[in-house]
Amino acid sequence: MISKKTYKNIKSLKDKKFRYAEKRFTVEGLRLLKTILYEGAFLENVLFTKNFKTKNFEFIKQIDSEILFEVSEKEIKDLSNMTTPSGILAVTKFPDYNKLNLNKNIIFLDQISDPGNMGTILRTASWFGINQIVLSNKCIDPFNPKVVAAGMGSHFQLKFLGEERLEKLDDYLWIGASLDGKNLMQSKKINKKWVLVMGSEAHGIDKKIRPRLDVVYTIPKLGKGESLNVGVAMGIFLSNIIS
Repeated sequence: MISKKTYKNIKSLKDKKFRYAEKRFTVEGLRLLKTILYEGAFLENVLFTKNFKTKNFEFIKQIDSEILFEVSEKEIKDLSNMTTPSGILAVTKFPDYNKLNLNKNIIFLDQISDPGNMGTILRTASWFGINQIVLSNKCIDPFNPKVVAAGMGSHFQLKFLGEERLEKLDDYLWIGASLDGKNLMQSKKINKKWVLVMGSEAHGIDKKIRPRLDVVYTIPKLGKGESLNVGVAMGIFLSNIIS
């Protein structure tokens, strides 16, 4: 049986202040748990319902019994960040990221506030092998439960994720993604390290960041539609920049 103290501590991780004080966050869902375990994540507590255990007994028995706690459907719903809980929730530590490698390419996220977009961006960056992401101070918390769910384990595939002084990146080529840029499909091959700046769909790139940009590109619109999702747009940019 889970103690009241542990239960209360896990519930507190819904709050950003406590996540950062404890350096811990929650992860939900069988697929996501399997992914982070494969990436080397260390689980401190794993809570599951009887129904989940019945359907996924082989997975449950692989986990150390000392950190396993069977809870009621009501309790898992109370702790869960999902509308429809999956039946399993785990507590894990923040990944132990390295210092920013100033010889590698970087993605800079400016004012990305939507959790689904942030999670998609992290997954996409990992897919393309870009494992350093710098955040502006106006971005959503990358360990927000909805970001974690959308990131599908990418938090544990990155080498750096957080804020950093931009002055450190002065010798990079700064590339901006904006509707008023040059045609991305006509871009030249990049032979130096770069920072790709992605701004929010609502506000674009902050005017304080604009002076840093060496080149600005846009994805040509061939059909209809008001705009591209920022995560989709970043994938297109990376596909062109890296190839």
